[in-house]
Amino acid sequence: MSGSWLGGVQVRRMERGQVAVADQLCAACLFHRRVTGRALVTDFLASDPIQQHRDQCPANDKDTTP
Repeated sequence: MSGSWLGGVQVRRMERGQVAVADQLCAACLFHRRVTGRALVTDFLASDPIQQHRDQCPANDKDTTP
């Protein structure tokens, strides 16, 4: 990938005859996940990947020690 990407979900190559690719990047913990194929990308987006990761993101763990 070229350029800067702040995080979130990016989907590309959804034109006829090309493989669909979805990338998820968490800007807080740098978690990256890639899904390829039209059916897998559709299922991936339907599962709300951002909210699923937000619930288990290690960057959201609060340090309770002073």
